[in-house]
Amino acid sequence: MSVKIRLQSAAVTSLFLAKVGNPQRDEPLQTSKQAFDVNEEEREILTPLFLKPFRNLVAHRFQHHSSLDKHEMNGLARALFAAPGKLLDHGADIARRLYSKSNHPNIKAGDLCLSLIDDIDIEGRVTNALCILKSESVMPFLSISAEDGDLKLHTAEGINPEKIDKGCLIINHWPEKGYYVLTFDRSGGESRFWVRDFLGLQ
Repeated sequence: MSVKIRLQSAAVTSLFLAKVGNPQRDEPLQTSKQAFDVNEEEREILTPLFLKPFRNLVAHRFQHHSSLDKHEMNGLARALFAAPGKLLDHGADIARRLYSKSNHPNIKAGDLCLSLIDDIDIEGRVTNALCILKSESVMPFLSISAEDGDLKLHTAEGINPEKIDKGCLIINHWPEKGYYVLTFDRSGGESRFWVRDFLGLQ
């Protein structure tokens, strides 16, 4: 399943955030209380960071043994593409689904970021997409700032965009066939948990 995708004009427009624990270890699920609109300055920074991991990947599609209408992630994607303004509601549903599938002892807690992306060109047609990223580790960061005529060192922890552990890009293309879905998992190939249990991909 190979098509021509152009991402040059794509833009992240809104975000939903969550912290997804492992229910088997009594770690909670925490979701943001609002979806965030992305301004133009943030868009220029976030869009290439979010889309870079999806270049040159093999595509999949959602599948169900009886009917796509019974496929939960397919239904959530369809509902979101029909009403992009409801990212908060559908993002929370996706986070809850991931949390419910995170009950194996080896699955790490992590930060979840869902973003709507506009203006993806696929086969000459402009459409939108849902990007799902999960980061299971934080990295230390250092920054130096000028304060009161002197320089000061600041430390912080955060997500390194180059080290995002799992990702999925659901492009609003071929909905009748289960969408055009790109996915990756840096923990060692296509893990059953991410690809089959959570996403339900062929």
